[in-house]
Amino acid sequence: MKKLLFSLMLGTAMIFTGCNEDDEIIPASDFVTPDFSVTVESVITTDVAIQDAIESVDYEVDLFSGTAETLDGLSADAGTIDELKSGTGDQYRNRYRLGEAPDVNVDQNDGDFPKTITLDYGEETELENGRIISGLVEIVISAPMNTEGATRTVTFTDFSVDSLMINGTITKEVVSLDDGRVVHIVRDLVVTLPDGTEVECYAELERTWNRGMGTPFNFGDDEMSITGFANCVDSDGNEYRREIRQALQLRGDCRYIAAGEVMYSANGLAFGALNYGDGTCDNTCEMTASREQKRFAVGKRVREQANKGSQNQ
Repeated sequence: MKKLLFSLMLGTAMIFTGCNEDDEIIPASDFVTPDFSVTVESVITTDVAIQDAIESVDYEVDLFSGTAETLDGLSADAGTIDELKSGTGDQYRNRYRLGEAPDVNVDQNDGDFPKTITLDYGEETELENGRIISGLVEIVISAPMNTEGATRTVTFTDFSVDSLMINGTITKEVVSLDDGRVVHIVRDLVVTLPDGTEVECYAELERTWNRGMGTPFNFGDDEMSITGFANCVDSDGNEYRREIRQALQLRGDCRYIAAGEVMYSANGLAFGALNYGDGTCDNTCEMTASREQKRFAVGKRVREQANKGSQNQ
């Protein structure tokens, strides 16, 4: 994927210089209305749905490769059979509907690194929270994940979360183990919507596991926070940047992002903000833009053409 929108990145950086979690969101009266071919609501609701899907699969990757215990367990089981149906193991049973998890294959590389894990979700694998996953994920692990500098390279092939198709790569590098585990993430992905629209995003993030790494098979105590940015362009030519202003909060017992704030901009000018709430696990968030402020359900995408006359007023 092209490393797109660097001019947008540079322009937008001026907006966010010095921002921290105590900064207030720019008032709606200060937001611009960009010259998009679709409405601002369309861009933001689509982006929220995409991020919801990507964060869910990123968590899946961590569950199967995030600790020495999980990796050793998968390798031991895969040493006796070529294909491991890990959902039959008690440690994964409560995450998947009826205990039906993906097929897992581990290339042990004669006990050395790198090791490769392949997750095959088939035509449909359903999580207990109702999310539907399908397709293939390959995870190449360079070293034990409790090692600074260890990497995971994740490749998606014809992979989907609910109704969104995801292709591309995610690279993760452990940068600190001092206070939780801090991982630098680069995402280079193309997401295809059900109507055929493609959204191409390049993101650089830091994800911190604050709680739960010591209990790899107890998903309920996992707590993570995410900071960073993404630059995106869709197949209709709409370009935008997403900047996390207050760290996004995720929990293993919650399907959705529970808290955090995001700012959206185009050509260096902010056009909207998003608030995920106060930590309550629900599927709603609040969007603020130049002409409206509204709550909407995560995953409920709006795809409508912009009224160019009113857009440019």
